[in-house]
Amino acid sequence: MHTVGPRELVARVRAVLRRATAQNDNTRQPPKTLGFEGWRLDMARRQLLDPTGVPMPLTSGEFNILAIFCQNPQKVLSRDTLLDMLHRRAAAVFDRSVDVQISRLRRKIEPNLKNRNFIKTVRYGGYFFTPAVSEVEAA
Repeated sequence: MHTVGPRELVARVRAVLRRATAQNDNTRQPPKTLGFEGWRLDMARRQLLDPTGVPMPLTSGEFNILAIFCQNPQKVLSRDTLLDMLHRRAAAVFDRSVDVQISRLRRKIEPNLKNRNFIKTVRYGGYFFTPAVSEVEAA
C-alpha cells in the first residue's frame, strides 16, 4: 500500500472532479457568443467585441477569465475556484496571478475604474461578475 501526502491527495481529488465535470460539459454545447452590456464574447473565435463592434485585444488568460465570468454570471467566484476552473495546478496561497489578470481585464472593459460596474471584489469571498449574460447572435 502506498501512502500519499495531503497536498497530493487534494491534487488527485481535484483532477478527478475536473475530469468528471469535463465529461458532463461535453454533453451540452456552450453558446457560441455571449453578450453583456453591449459587449460580445465570441467563444469560437476567442474574441471580445466592444459595444461599437470593435475587437478588444485580450491575452489568453484575460479571455479565459472573462469566459468563466460570462458562464457563471452573478456568482461569487473565489481565487481558488477561478484557478481550478482555469485548470491550473494547486496554486500557492500567495499566488496573485488571477488578481493581476482581473486588474488588467478591468482596465479594458470597465467604463469607469473608480466605480466598478462589471467585476466587483467581494471581501474575503472573491470576485462577482455583475452583468446579466445572454446568448447573442454572432457579429
